[in-house]
Amino acid sequence: MKNSTKNIQERQEKILSFLCEKKEMSISELSQALNVSEMTIRRDCSTLSLRGQINQKKGIITYIEPKSKDNQSSLERINASLGSEAAKFVKDGEIVFMNSSSTALKSLPKLLQKKIYIMTNNLHAADYISENDKATLIMSGGDIVNDHLIMSGDIAKQSFSSMRSDWGIIGCAGLSLEHGISTPYLREAAINKTIIKNSRRLILVANYSKFNSFSNFTIGNIKDIDVLITDTFASGELISAIRQEGIQVIQVPQL
Repeated sequence: MKNSTKNIQERQEKILSFLCEKKEMSISELSQALNVSEMTIRRDCSTLSLRGQINQKKGIITYIEPKSKDNQSSLERINASLGSEAAKFVKDGEIVFMNSSSTALKSLPKLLQKKIYIMTNNLHAADYISENDKATLIMSGGDIVNDHLIMSGDIAKQSFSSMRSDWGIIGCAGLSLEHGISTPYLREAAINKTIIKNSRRLILVANYSKFNSFSNFTIGNIKDIDVLITDTFASGELISAIRQEGIQVIQVPQL
């Protein structure tokens, strides 16, 4: 019963992590992302709804931003710290590819202060632009996915295929030794694979909730990662195994 309770808590943390990143998802999407039944997702969402952490309406689950700054800590503060750490690796004159991950997007405030080129398929990136920026932000183009405000399809893939970057900064839905780096969305998988292939060095930003988790589509192997940036709550066992592969792992302390 103890292990069962722990598994439920971990699954609910992952649901909140997905919703924090995507803002809203359907029961079906969450079921596919966590590889569990829709009935299980409905039970978990009922619990989270009673706690005031999500809203449910006609099968669509919406994330509720915490009102308290202290409670906001968890994933928002963690993800912001991971993004800031990733930006430290990039030097003036370099090119950066960034996928649609909201955690990867957290690196933008620092990156925009450098004389670099940034290409992304995340339309939310435009929200960060200011007249004082030193960086050049390039939008990949492509088919706009309205529910997530990202660009996908052949045009987006061709944009990333036509260039080579010094750094790729990506987030993911799952990270495990067996399944590597994974995402729940087929339309994003091909673009993520292209970013990994055409980046000279790859930074993966992933909070603790993504560890030992697998989503529908594998986009890369553990060995594709050059730098893994995570938090101090992440699985020590998986971190040790990743370090044994010669990958640099940075655990950002959470204050």
